[in-house]
Amino acid sequence: MFCEKCGTKLPDSALFCTNCGASINGETKKVKEKISDKEVQLNVKPTYKIGYMILPYIVTFIILVLFMVLPISMGEEGIGIVIAGIMFAIFAVIFGISYLFTKKQYDNYSYDFYKTKVIYRDSFLNVSEKEVKYKYIREVTMRQTIIQRIFNIGNIVLFTNAETGVGNGICIVNVQNVQEVYKKIKDVIDA
Repeated sequence: MFCEKCGTKLPDSALFCTNCGASINGETKKVKEKISDKEVQLNVKPTYKIGYMILPYIVTFIILVLFMVLPISMGEEGIGIVIAGIMFAIFAVIFGISYLFTKKQYDNYSYDFYKTKVIYRDSFLNVSEKEVKYKYIREVTMRQTIIQRIFNIGNIVLFTNAETGVGNGICIVNVQNVQEVYKKIKDVIDA
């Protein structure tokens, strides 16, 4: 048997031409529709809440003052205040550096949700990009600690079927209005 369109020799059982794809015997070839996936449906960025981020520093400072400075201050007058001042200055410098780096890091996080995939990008100190197709996401969860609830933020985790557990999905930390964003992400993924 030969193709009527291009003349290529075909086996008698052929339904389509192996050369040009033309239909043999009037069969229609199903063409898989390619989904255009260039438009961002939803963009999610973490929120840097200064109150939430400074809380561990404040708690650590108070604990250090209670356990280190108070016993010293009971022995000699004034030395406890000097030590507390030095500790405060050290904590202020550490927090200032941490604030600058963490804030810049948060500004460079990007989670773009398309029709069929999510792409995570980080471009501050290290450059990384991760793409996860929705068909590989097995679970979407929202988590809020009690402190995060006070600041109206939370984490959203997209779990995949990766067997190793290393890099198993995408974690979006400190999302403002996390319950609303969680619903929007579910809507985009389930569409």
